[in-house]
Amino acid sequence: MDINVSSIKKKMSGMRIFVFAVALAAASAIGLELRGSASAEPGQAQAQLPSPQDLSRAFIGVAKQIKPAVVNIDVVEKTKRSSIQMPEGFPQVPGFGQQPRRQKGTGSGVIISADGYILTNNHVAGDAEQINVKLSDGREFKAKVVGKDSETDLAVVKIDAQNLSFARLGDSDRLEQGEWVIALGSPFGLSQTMTAGIVSATGRDLGRVGGQFTNFIQTDASINPGNSGGPLINMQGEVVGINTLIFSQTGTSAGIGFAIPSNLAAKIYAQLIKNGKVTRGYLGVSLQAISPSIAKSVGYNGTEGALVADLPRDYSPAGNAGLRSGDVIVEFDGKHVTSPKQLTEMVADTPVGKATQLKYVRDGRAATATINLGERPPKDGEEAQPDQGSPEEQGVKLGISISNLTPEVARQNKIRVPTGVVVQSVQPDSPAEEAAIQAGDVIHRINRMPITNRQDYLRAMSSLKGEKEITLQIERGGQSTFVSVSLD
Repeated sequence: MDINVSSIKKKMSGMRIFVFAVALAAASAIGLELRGSASAEPGQAQAQLPSPQDLSRAFIGVAKQIKPAVVNIDVVEKTKRSSIQMPEGFPQVPGFGQQPRRQKGTGSGVIISADGYILTNNHVAGDAEQINVKLSDGREFKAKVVGKDSETDLAVVKIDAQNLSFARLGDSDRLEQGEWVIALGSPFGLSQTMTAGIVSATGRDLGRVGGQFTNFIQTDASINPGNSGGPLINMQGEVVGINTLIFSQTGTSAGIGFAIPSNLAAKIYAQLIKNGKVTRGYLGVSLQAISPSIAKSVGYNGTEGALVADLPRDYSPAGNAGLRSGDVIVEFDGKHVTSPKQLTEMVADTPVGKATQLKYVRDGRAATATINLGERPPKDGEEAQPDQGSPEEQGVKLGISISNLTPEVARQNKIRVPTGVVVQSVQPDSPAEEAAIQAGDVIHRINRMPITNRQDYLRAMSSLKGEKEITLQIERGGQSTFVSVSLD
């Protein structure tokens, strides 16, 4: 099932992202043999490149071994999603904006075991009410969903068959930029299609589009609608990735495709087979990267680590252990923390319920806490947007109007901390607008000074002498974060 995502971060807002289902496949080893050697200089040997015939035979050998494990997946999907219309200027996909009661789609998958377990993408089969799997020999089977994981866009389906050819998963951590790779799948419904390219990059973080737990393999092997869920294969016939995304302005391959690494897919597959779902450890914090100005405002020397921007009100193992907004986590379970993403991945891989030691810095002083990790809750939906109020007093230097936060405004804007000042309006071209401050935001702290009312705010602003940059702690729609504001 191919889903057109309208944007990926601001700097890629002009690109189209088409998400495709992909699955794992692998086979026995086929290798390129470097033949002979020549001396460029005395005592220095240089390996000869393989001939075109050698390269062709290698591709043919991989294809013959892996194709029996690659399947075509046709689905009829439940129509529980709301209708989606692409933004103006984006090509409109027929039938995408006005979804029918039952929506058909085509993707790919790869057989992982002889008894019929198949790995594919969640967006291909996860919400399907009917799944039909077609093998390379023409046989067709009905399939059922064994488990799915929306966080990584992976799913496992099962057909009732035995003694099937299946793929072997390779070690994606050993994959190197420049390696030849092969993509197999059903682009535009054309089953058993093979394309080739190289590994363009590894460890590619695609932000919110790619999810928190996936660092993608980027490839220029041609990937198109219908390739989703199919395998990305190395020249040893091993599945090293599951083809999942492309960036394109036309909806077809532009040479920028992305695959989920096989090592991650193997972990998810094992959990789905065993439990039907994926469980992940959970701290119960909202994390943020640390800029120099934010580090200064919270009394931390450095930019590595993960800043606790906020803690959920209902359930937070970290909050129960004494952590609070403004703490900087520097070590988790004996491992150094370098970034919010790295910490999130480490926590997710830690068993639920494990008592884990965590080191953090608060106002310049190091501290330690022992946290019993909870279970990460299901993926959240969209955040609520704050309402806007009417302007009152002008905030000197920032270019905003503010007023005291009232219980009614806090309730309307879903504000959790009941004190502070609410931004009523933002002047054009002001420092606040440059920092993306919005009407409805609630300011709780300026640098290290707590703000409980308008008087605190004016006092804090008047104390700023010669500051070129300040850090605000704001709350927006119930979510707390830190924002650096340049006063130049």
